[in-house]
Amino acid sequence: MLLAVDKLTLGFGAAEPLLREVDLALAPGRRLLVCGATGSGKSTLMMALAGVIPKISHVAQYDGSVTLEGENVLHIPQDALFSRVGFVAQSAEDQLWDLSVEDIIAFPLENRATPRDEVRARVRVLMEHLELTELAGRRVLTLSGGERRMVVLAAALAPRPDLLVLDEPTTGLDPAARGRLCEALKQASEDVSGLIIAEQDPAHLAPVAGDLALLSNGTLSAVRPLAPALDDTALWREAGLLPPRKHRAQRRTVEPGRELLSVTGLRTTLARASGKPVLDALDLTLRAGEVLGVIGRNGAGKTTLMKSVLGLTPVSAGGIALGGEAAQDWTTAKRARQIAYVPQSMRQILFHMTAAEEVDFARSMGQGREDTGTVLARYGLEGQAETNPFALSARQQGQLGLACAEASGAMIAIVDEPLLARDLEGRALLETFLDRMTSQGRAVMLISHDLELVDDLATRLVLVGDGGIAYDGPLAEGWQSPAFAALGWPTPYAPARESAA
Repeated sequence: MLLAVDKLTLGFGAAEPLLREVDLALAPGRRLLVCGATGSGKSTLMMALAGVIPKISHVAQYDGSVTLEGENVLHIPQDALFSRVGFVAQSAEDQLWDLSVEDIIAFPLENRATPRDEVRARVRVLMEHLELTELAGRRVLTLSGGERRMVVLAAALAPRPDLLVLDEPTTGLDPAARGRLCEALKQASEDVSGLIIAEQDPAHLAPVAGDLALLSNGTLSAVRPLAPALDDTALWREAGLLPPRKHRAQRRTVEPGRELLSVTGLRTTLARASGKPVLDALDLTLRAGEVLGVIGRNGAGKTTLMKSVLGLTPVSAGGIALGGEAAQDWTTAKRARQIAYVPQSMRQILFHMTAAEEVDFARSMGQGREDTGTVLARYGLEGQAETNPFALSARQQGQLGLACAEASGAMIAIVDEPLLARDLEGRALLETFLDRMTSQGRAVMLISHDLELVDDLATRLVLVGDGGIAYDGPLAEGWQSPAFAALGWPTPYAPARESAA
């Protein structure tokens, strides 16, 4: 048996352990998908399977065992263990340094004293397979989130590990990049004996995974074939997840109000390797009551657009108006009073000692009037007012982000790749947030590669591409537009591809 888990119980000091008596057996050649709602413990389980827990991260309770080819991971020296196991964390930034793309991919090979010629050849092959050659020479911290994730995957594949463990690998990847991910994993089957992937949405990874286990209420289900499970709606709902093949939701309609944001002729100082600005002569508006779905390829400029509006990236030309006032000369702090920001990873913007203080600060920044406790309770954080934000789970931090954005009274909220969107409870919280924002004459810019999410929740679609806005208009027409067709992506709710056997 390649990997065996026997009655694994993990806890962080709370009354109840997060995971209880997990059993799992992975034979060589098997590809397993582990699905569960945000906060169900998928990341903790993946770290334990990879040996990150307890080798690097320690937990208060660790009972049971994880064995790799019959050897308990507790007894395998750390260097030897991570030579045999490749791991990609949910937050790619946790595995990156300010190095070039090639150096990040080469690092695990150089760390094992691999001959230089072999290192160069392996890096070249991986960059070609994952279509990273255009990023050659770039510092990874200048890349988009999706591009960074692909670089981290290449680094995990570089030493040809026996076992590859991936935690939410499609997060931040556009549909084309997801396809490249699947192809890379198929090609890796020659080198990698076993594969375990944690995901909320299995549809994108069905071509490379044959088996499924569901994580819910601290326990892991028995392994079953993935293909027939994709159509079992009740199975997914019992696990707290949106069914992967659910029907299209009724599309939101809205009568837009006054103009809240106007971007005209925007040109960024940030440029591509060719010297062309990432964004050039870009025009965009956002009106009260709208949920603007923003899509585009990884690296197209979505993040640059967002940062330009927030004042985090300098621009060389163009105008930005907020609420009818010219704002291009406003400080970042002044813009923050009008634009709330909910990033995918809330850790980068949390800085107070308690969740209540985070909401209190948000309220002080703008026009928020509602009681802090009421706002926290609305977003599922009742009883967490005095909790340190960094002690919250990633899911709870996302909930706190929505609470702060609403409490701020900002007329616009930018929500970037919400992690809450794929489980039932999280989707309900996100919809509550959108409904309250739009009903109050405010607006939301929703940036996501989850096309079904955008189709379900947005009232208007914008496609960023070739330095500007390639499409701006109704969703139905957008999915049929030449600009979207040029991406080569499937339209939302298109028939799923056949799963791997």
